[in-house]
Order: sequence, then C-alpha cells, then structure tokens
Amino acid sequence: MHRSWVQIAFASACLLFATTAFGDEIEKHASSKNANLRGKAPSNIYLLRGFGDVFSKGLDAIGAKLQKRGINAQVKSHSNWQSITREIIMNRKRHGRKPVVLIGHSLGANAVLKIGRQLKRNRIRVDYMATFAATNPVPVSSNVRRITNYYFKKDGWGKPVKRGAGFRGVLKNIDFSGNKSIGHFNIDEQPKLQNQVIRNILRYVRSRKRADVKTVKASTNG
Repeated sequence: MHRSWVQIAFASACLLFATTAFGDEIEKHASSKNANLRGKAPSNIYLLRGFGDVFSKGLDAIGAKLQKRGINAQVKSHSNWQSITREIIMNRKRHGRKPVVLIGHSLGANAVLKIGRQLKRNRIRVDYMATFAATNPVPVSSNVRRITNYYFKKDGWGKPVKRGAGFRGVLKNIDFSGNKSIGHFNIDEQPKLQNQVIRNILRYVRSRKRADVKTVKASTNG
C-alpha cells in the first residue's frame, strides 16, 4: 500500500512538471507572437492561470476573445508573476504609459494582487483588475483604479478582497456561494462573467488611451 502511494505521488509530480514545462514553452511562443501582433508595442494586459495551468480554461477563452477584438492580451502561469511585473516596468520605461490590466483565477488571482503591490512601488497605476476565486488574497493596493473580485462567502473556495492602505478606487466583491452550479474550478468559465470582464477591459483600456491622447495634445499645444 505504501509503495502504491509513493508511485502515485511520483507520477503526479512528473505530470505536473511536464505540464508546467509545456505551458512555459507555449507562453514563450505566445509572448513572442503577441509582441509582434500588428507591429504594436507589448501590451500590459495579463491573465494569470491557477495551479499547474491545468484549470483556468476560462482565462484562455477571455484571452482569445480579446485578441479577436484587437486587444493584445497575454495568458500566463501564476508562477511567472515576478517576471510579468518586470515586463510591465520595462514596458513603461521603453514605451511610456500604457493601460495596465490584470486578471487572475485561483492562485493567479493571488498573484495579480501581488503584482499590483510591486507596481505601486514603481508608481505604476493598474487601470483594471478582476480576480476569480482568490485563495489567499493580499489587500488591494492604492494604485489600483478598479477591481472586481468574484468569490464564495460560504460553500466555496475563494475569499473576499480587502482594501489596502490608501485605496480610493472601486472595489466590488461579488458572492457566488448561492449558486450551486458555480464553484472554484469553473467560475472563470461562466460566459456572463467573461463578458463583464471583457467589457470592463475594453472600457478602461479605451478611456486610458483617450486620456493619454489628450495629455499629449495639451503638452504639444502648450
């Protein structure tokens, strides 16, 4: 019996390693492809999957829908949150102010909140953030303009997000514990929620671009 459990554990570890490695290769290819999409500068729109990249398929669907709308969104593993933070900081230095959008599911939801904290230290604003079933979320930092958190108050696996020090943005915690058909592993796959997130991304990305254009015109005319 002990030997069988050891064999199962070993096989599971190998599967996880293979899945993660394969996911990393896909992400490297996707990042290269996205960076060259229509000759645009790299985007600051990231969707972070949860454990092992096995679940969070809803984020893949959101990313694909955004690509069809001309939005250069990148879907990555939650384990890459530190490198994503560095990419956003580097993009700011190379390309100036661009909209920053962070979406995450499960461990990916935890990760985007951490990214927000790191960006605050570099004085970079997050225009929009959406978190699905965050398991251990840190309080949202004051540089986040708007965040919607989909969670479960009871009978689920996902916690509410709290306001961090100095936060003056919009925070919405939306409880799905009353819906028995929605749980931790499929909340990001709900078409209604996906459409809400996509509408918000389009709204805040476009409003940020308009604001930047006005700033450029004002500085030029001045």
